[in-house]
Amino acid sequence: MGNPSASADVIVVGLGAHGSAAASALVRRGLTVIGFDIGAPPHDLGSSHGETRVIREVYEEHPVYVPIVQHAYRLWRRLEGETDPPAELLRITGGIAIGRPESGMAAGVERSAREHGLSFELLEADEIRARWPQFNPLPGTEGAYDRNAGALFLEPCLRAMLADAERGGARLHVREPVRSWRPDGEGIRAYTEEGEYSAGAIVFAAGAWNRRWLSKLELPLRVERQVLTWFAPAQPEMFRPDRCPNHAWEWSPGQWLYCQPDFGRGVKVAFHHNGEMCDDPDQLDREVRPADLNDLRAAVSGILPRLGGDVRRSAVCMYTDTPDEHFLLDRHPGHPNVVIVSACSGHGFKFSPAIGEIAADLVVGREPPYDISMFRVGRLLK
Repeated sequence: MGNPSASADVIVVGLGAHGSAAASALVRRGLTVIGFDIGAPPHDLGSSHGETRVIREVYEEHPVYVPIVQHAYRLWRRLEGETDPPAELLRITGGIAIGRPESGMAAGVERSAREHGLSFELLEADEIRARWPQFNPLPGTEGAYDRNAGALFLEPCLRAMLADAERGGARLHVREPVRSWRPDGEGIRAYTEEGEYSAGAIVFAAGAWNRRWLSKLELPLRVERQVLTWFAPAQPEMFRPDRCPNHAWEWSPGQWLYCQPDFGRGVKVAFHHNGEMCDDPDQLDREVRPADLNDLRAAVSGILPRLGGDVRRSAVCMYTDTPDEHFLLDRHPGHPNVVIVSACSGHGFKFSPAIGEIAADLVVGREPPYDISMFRVGRLLK
């Protein structure tokens, strides 16, 4: 090709949760942005769909996540105040994780709470049952309750971030996937079926598709199939968000599922990990099978006896997993103007606006104001 069709300071590849957040953060810093996506977000091709996502503050995975998610809470509220027309993005419901003491869940919560001065409640099974009679904790389990946990309404969140980016001047090319890219002097060039584009930097925020554009790094990322199901509760009043927090369960030793209250379209239930793995997102089996629903029914029947087994709808989503299930947020080791964002292993949506700011920091050569050493690319390279 000859001269580029268009140019910008930054190209963003992928306009799901983290790409839209990156585009928003970049334009707020006065940079020009061109964004590309395989579809027209919000869509169901990647990981940014499924109506709602959990947000929680007392982060059991590791204390380094806590300051980042706390900032994300503030950014979600800021964005909520700027939506036009007004849209609810975040609702606090509280949240409880229920598992065996030996699972390490409570220890992880306690560690994060201790390091960051957070409060939480550790409840025995009888206390959980008394407070929420719709729950039936297994004998010997305990629950860690985070009163600041809640739900994010995914599609309004994504639309709000995309609208914020466009208000700042971002040019968003939907249904125009990037086919290839290459370094070009001190910048980069990206190619689509529609044309050639140049920029000073590029952000890859395309989740499972990032491996395709970063193939020389041989990143050990895997695509994990996840089935989302919305049950019609047999006793609806017990699962309203004013009477039911988010709840995650160790339903079998080492195996977890998560549930969200009924916001009007059913109680959302899904396994957390243990899905089928593949290497190529285009090969993901997107059909919900009868066995998928039967497995979920079996898992919740004992712990949520008042839920019932009638399914309103279901869908297939995906995680993009790193081997240690921590994020991937870093510059390319060979190209400092190439930023890699995502591979959030199924727990990243809540962080989106903060991750967008981290991506913008990395683009402009600043170190983010958080400890992101756990998320560097070097740990994944051979």
